Amino acid sequence: MRTRTRIATTCAAAAVVTIAFTGQASAAETASCSTTGARGSMGATYPTGDQWPYKEFKIALSVTDTSADGHHVRVRFLSKAVGTSATTTWAWHSLTSGSGETLTLSTTAQTSWGIEATGVEVARFEGSTKLNSCTDWS
Repeated sequence: MRTRTRIATTCAAAAVVTIAFTGQASAAETASCSTTGARGSMGATYPTGDQWPYKEFKIALSVTDTSADGHHVRVRFLSKAVGTSATTTWAWHSLTSGSGETLTLSTTAQTSWGIEATGVEVARFEGSTKLNSCTDWS
């Protein structure tokens, strides 16, 4: 039952992320993962047009603290530039309010190298030390 609840919550968060940006975008992608003490998701709404990789992407991120262990959790957007497998890691967003709490936020991403792939990294931290993490790509 616990696994079913986690999966349902992650799917619901991913659905909210996808719905958060509607309108002129041509496609939306989602990614989500869970690690000890944290789970999170990302939704990226791709711009329209021939030059879509070089335009502004709308990004929604979510992270939930799943363990009453005294550690905080973080989430960040990941991307890969057009024609490369190198990963660009974007800024971390921290949730420090404790177990059972969720942080949801919206932002944008754009680079002169273009964005060909989008992903998410979710982690549990002690201070500035990453204890464990997971990643997923859309």
